[in-house]
Amino acid sequence: MTEWKNRPIIRTDTFLQNQRGITGLETAIVLIAFVVVAAVFAFAVLNTGLLSSEKSKEAALGGLQETSSTLSLRGEVIADSNSAKTAIDLIKFNLAPASTASESVDLSTTGSVITYLDDFQGINCQNPQSFDGDPDTAECSWSSEWLIGSGEIVDPGEQVEITVTLTNLTPRLAAKQEFTIQIKPNKGAVVIVTRTLPGELKGVMDVR
Repeated sequence: MTEWKNRPIIRTDTFLQNQRGITGLETAIVLIAFVVVAAVFAFAVLNTGLLSSEKSKEAALGGLQETSSTLSLRGEVIADSNSAKTAIDLIKFNLAPASTASESVDLSTTGSVITYLDDFQGINCQNPQSFDGDPDTAECSWSSEWLIGSGEIVDPGEQVEITVTLTNLTPRLAAKQEFTIQIKPNKGAVVIVTRTLPGELKGVMDVR
């Protein structure tokens, strides 16, 4: 009995109250979790920012390229009518690089498309002309002649005359009609020529 009484008394409430080690471990785990989450979010934000910057750069370069290779209309739009002065045979106009253009524009057969539109039809014109002779098939053609410079590429300082042949339209382009010609090079802005014919056709007209 004496030995039992002399043993030291171990108090369990001391262990229950002294939990500093466990609390520190939990705090470390929470801190590490916060750091990992913050790193993941930071990577996502950084990656999104880089992607957005790259897209903005591509858009800016694309717009600059469109601006630096743009053609513009020079002078008047001329219409030649048939001998009976009932319909238009040819439309002629001049193109040159815009004042802000610094790059060449391809006006070759494979480098550009010219489209004719009016109230009755919308067709891509051919180059060279190759009409099939069918009066029920609406067709048009176009050709180019360099007034300043040479070749199929319009360089800065050059000027080219475009002739659009409309003799095989169905129906023909007649008086008081509105028409549109679109010049669409593979690089650069689209040039749109829209005019309305007067009430009386003449042999050669300046169409405004």
